[in-house]
Amino acid sequence: MLQEIEKVSATTRRLKINVPSDVIQSETDSVYNQIRATTRIPGFRPGKVPQAILVKKFSKSVEAQVIEKVVPQSYMEAIKESKLEPVSYPDIDEKKLEITPGQPLSFTVTIEVKPEIENVNYEGIVLKKKPVSVEDDEVERSIKLLQESKALYSVSDEELKESDMAIVDSDAFIDGQPVSELSYKEYPLVLGTPDMPKEFSDALTGKKKGDAVDIKLNFENDHPNKTIAGKEVLFKVVVTEAKKKNIPPVDDELAQSANCSTVDELRKTIHENLGKRKEGEINLSYKKEILDELIKRHEFDVPTSMVYGEIESMIHHEKQDAMKQGREVRPEDEMAKVFESRARENVKSVLLLEAIGKKDKIEITDEDVKKAIDEIAVRNNLKPEEVTKLYTVREGSMDALKSRLFADKVLEMILEKSTIQ
Repeated sequence: MLQEIEKVSATTRRLKINVPSDVIQSETDSVYNQIRATTRIPGFRPGKVPQAILVKKFSKSVEAQVIEKVVPQSYMEAIKESKLEPVSYPDIDEKKLEITPGQPLSFTVTIEVKPEIENVNYEGIVLKKKPVSVEDDEVERSIKLLQESKALYSVSDEELKESDMAIVDSDAFIDGQPVSELSYKEYPLVLGTPDMPKEFSDALTGKKKGDAVDIKLNFENDHPNKTIAGKEVLFKVVVTEAKKKNIPPVDDELAQSANCSTVDELRKTIHENLGKRKEGEINLSYKKEILDELIKRHEFDVPTSMVYGEIESMIHHEKQDAMKQGREVRPEDEMAKVFESRARENVKSVLLLEAIGKKDKIEITDEDVKKAIDEIAVRNNLKPEEVTKLYTVREGSMDALKSRLFADKVLEMILEKSTIQ
């Protein structure tokens, strides 16, 4: 059924497909038989309506049904025969999709495919060595963060200061009118935290249980919450409880809370973990440099549909980040222009790694996937089956994880062959 493959460009192929007349006739007869068995026409018994009457009444519908069935089937068979891997939906020339009795059905399909990258070159890559060092003050900062994470709050009659917690009742007003969506009861506020307006921290500093304070906040015109955008909001706040932050001392009890026996063991463990984390960061930077070098060494066209797909993915992530951070989302056409160059490089990276992996026969085994799932589960305090379910729900399958593992395996192979000096 595949008559010809025309190479339109490095990433575009036009397939000329021919569906034999006997196949068309067989499908046409099948549709008419179904109609004859189910259609009632006055003057004729069910199943006995002459073909000529059915043709006159249903020819257009039958032709549409036959085309709807044989075109996708023929396309899939042609793709299989051609051994091509489309990366876009087929563009079928529908103007020529007409059935002529006794004649084959011929049509053309245009698809995008991955380019053939010949002579992939990843030998002789030289990277500048990045030493790993962990300073004592970095260890101490980590211990302080651990202390902060283990801190407890206790009720206090003392004045509130930075890092203390105020439990407040807060009523909001705009132009003297109450705003229920901005009013809270027994709401905990930790003074001095980045996610808390400075005006609140300043106003509550020095206050005690039972104290009341008025706080005015002016919001920008482009604030994502339209209720308060460009408005001055008055918050009438009452401290219903004051709590003092109690930082635990650096002792063996703190160490044991982090699965270490002593403070010395805690410092040693933190030092090792910081070293491993830095090694991982340096490893990632090496791989980024390798990808940059590979892109420089290989010039080839990339499928437009893959670039568009990558841009759409980047826009989706940008929107999610903007919503989480309370930022205004830029127009999509503006983001598309900004992301286009990076999206093209991302696609080139994927295609290059695929070509190198294919050349060196790199594969992802079931054991590789299982190991990755177990590591993700440990890092996120989840069960392995929960990780699998998350990937399946979010990505539709485990293919995204396998693709990431494949890319990393190829990069690890290239890194091992690179010179670090």
